[in-house]
Amino acid sequence: MSRKYPKSSRVRKQPGRIRQIKRQALDQSREVQLPLDVETLVEMTRQSLSSFAVEVGLKVAQCLLEDEVTRRCGQRHERLPDRQETRFGHQPGFITIANQKVSITKPRVRYTDDRGEAELERYALLQSADALPQAALDHLVNGVSTRRYEQVVQLARQGFGVKKSSVSRGFVRASAEEVERLAQRRLADERFAVIFLDAQPYAGEMMVVALGITTAGEKRLLGLRQGATENATVVTSLLEELRERGVRTDLPTLFVLDGAKALVAAVVRVWGKFAVVQRCQVHKRRNVEAHLPDKHHDELRERLNTAYHETNATQAHTLLVATVKWLRQISPAAAASLEEGLEETVTVVRLGVPELLRKTLATTNPIESAFSVAESVTRRVKRWRDGNMRERWCVAGLMDAESRFNRIQGYRHLPQLLAALDQLVAPPTLDAHRKHA
Repeated sequence: MSRKYPKSSRVRKQPGRIRQIKRQALDQSREVQLPLDVETLVEMTRQSLSSFAVEVGLKVAQCLLEDEVTRRCGQRHERLPDRQETRFGHQPGFITIANQKVSITKPRVRYTDDRGEAELERYALLQSADALPQAALDHLVNGVSTRRYEQVVQLARQGFGVKKSSVSRGFVRASAEEVERLAQRRLADERFAVIFLDAQPYAGEMMVVALGITTAGEKRLLGLRQGATENATVVTSLLEELRERGVRTDLPTLFVLDGAKALVAAVVRVWGKFAVVQRCQVHKRRNVEAHLPDKHHDELRERLNTAYHETNATQAHTLLVATVKWLRQISPAAAASLEEGLEETVTVVRLGVPELLRKTLATTNPIESAFSVAESVTRRVKRWRDGNMRERWCVAGLMDAESRFNRIQGYRHLPQLLAALDQLVAPPTLDAHRKHA
């Protein structure tokens, strides 16, 4: 006899379904009312890229000014008896980037005689109305995305109108390192209690994204790779880069994954025993439904919802095992799909976190929400030149999404989650051994 489930489970689900229908209708109405051509979408994407590109341009401009001061005055604190110019501190100034005035700290130089302050040749070039136009900014972002940092410096120099002969090779290398440090911002100052990993379709390709949750409940985009979660090499490369950038792999961390076996293997390979895995419950349900006739989908959802809403991990496991037995009578493939990684779909239940936080951590929805923002500015673009272009635009859209992020629901319960993770991962104490003995 099939299990009877309370009608309340159906009632709880109804409002969410209604909101989803209304949201889809609203989105459709917006598309009809506000048609956007490709040129407008390109401009929106450029705007989302501009903040990062301007930051790179500022970094190179500052290096160019300091390099001119060093050439004219020598190294700081260097004694040059016959020099005619000397350092004279700094003052607020501005340069022009893409027809916009941008504030900068301007170094000052004065003559050693009574002629007063000396003008910097490069500062005048940086203030020119056509200095570093928008097209040059696009090339800067391209260079950063392909990690050609010296090329970025040369492109910026050319965009500002500074002659190649006036820039030394050593300057290019030094300023390229500055740009690289900017592009690979360190993450060592944050503790990430949770990391979401998922692959989402974007412009005909799959993008694997890592999204971190700080102990304060704030969302941070950690990294991105073009590929799929079924590719362990791609995922491992992304996780190893996070480790190199300072993300702690020696602290218990909850990973919320889409369920791919290669993804789980990559997480365990990099984080080891400190990885605690929660399989996305929505991905699991979709995978099982793919092996099941449509007429059984409603009952499957009721069974899974009842198990996933349990507060007792043992009872949740019992309900899932009963669902596996029920599925074997209908579709052995569906039963095998649910059975694979079954325990990891109720990790948040086992950790005992309150319902509001448990709902947030049970799926990879936060990443899907970020991608919905990223795709909103590029969904009508018909022609993609190469993979680098997809990755650049995807990063731009995700950074735009990050600027709108709110703290996750249930963030006040994160200390309780951290305590549960420590208890789950930490080895048994001596007192515990004595108690069992």
